[in-house]
Amino acid sequence: ITDRLRYNDLDPVGHVNNNAVGQFVENGRVRLFDEIGRDPAVPGQAMRLGWVVRRLEVDFIKEIRFPGDVEVGTRVVRIGTSSMIVRSGIFVEGDCACTATTVSVCFDMIGRTSMPIPEDIRAKVIRTSEGTD
Repeated sequence: ITDRLRYNDLDPVGHVNNNAVGQFVENGRVRLFDEIGRDPAVPGQAMRLGWVVRRLEVDFIKEIRFPGDVEVGTRVVRIGTSSMIVRSGIFVEGDCACTATTVSVCFDMIGRTSMPIPEDIRAKVIRTSEGTD
């Protein structure tokens, strides 16, 4: 995806700050989850399946400066029983400025606990990560 840098993303040094980087990573991850599918909400009921972040690790490689855009690439690198490891790269003019690793847990929104990743979503993740979708 492409995200536009905003003036309010800057820290006092003039770099795009770490909170903005987290938002870029989140936007890519949410877009990925939209593509692989979610349980549709039953009319009048809450959506059951969601995703929560268990761990987020970011490596800052080079500064990102305002103005401009960033490209965010996101990919599942490992799928477990109830979680996935998602890797992200943030690119500025083709250069990698940050990488991130996120452990995302499949979450039962009603029971408020982790849950196994449904088989249809698991299959879609596998197809997408193999480049066949």
